[in-house]
Formats: sequence, C-alpha cells, structure tokens
Amino acid sequence: MKALLDTNFLMIPGEFGVDILSELLGLGYTEVFTIDLVILELERLAVSKGKEGRSARIGMEFIRKGEVIVLKAGSERTDEEILRLAKTKEYIACTQDKELIKRIQHEGLPFITLRQGKYLTESKR
Repeated sequence: MKALLDTNFLMIPGEFGVDILSELLGLGYTEVFTIDLVILELERLAVSKGKEGRSARIGMEFIRKGEVIVLKAGSERTDEEILRLAKTKEYIACTQDKELIKRIQHEGLPFITLRQGKYLTESKR
C-alpha cells in the first residue's frame, strides 16, 4: 500500500525530529504521496515565523527533494480528498488531525499516526 501524507504529518520532522520516511519504510511503505492542496497549506504556513513556519519549511524540503510524490486533488478540501483516496484502499492516510482520524475510523479504514512524539504506528481500525 502507498502512504498518503497530510499537512501536519509532513511537519512532524520539524516539530518532533522524527524521520517519517525511515519510519514509513520500517512499516513497509516504500511509496509516499501527498496532494497538491497539502503543498498549498505548507506554503502558506512556511511564511510564518517560529516553530510552525520552520516545520512547514522542513516538510516542503521532502517535496523539493522528490521524496514525496504529489497527486492532483479531485476536490477543493484537503481532508475530503485524503479521505476519498483512503477509501480506494490504495493509500493509507498518514495524519495527526483528530477530526480526520475520527472520520477515517468511522469508515473502518487504517491510518498511520505519531505516537508519544517518537514513532509512527499503523492503526488497523
């Protein structure tokens, strides 16, 4: 399966110092994706001062380096698009967003999130 990263997930390396790509590889995910709407959110956050801006800039580096493949969104809302792609069961959503996690769980889909600020875990439901 392919990992689909949302905005706050791409900001984990800057906020917590966790190497999300190595962690995903350890979970067996070799293909990492995001959507163009996430990039727009990161760009908007990257101009901020402080930790949030720095974390967004670090997230943008993964994309610039080509470590994350960018998909064109089919809708205008980031969470809706991530949920839609997760429902195809081709992608697993990677998020820290509590509301999105609730929606994913409601659909009975797996997801990946950060635990204890140290490592990624996959929830089967």
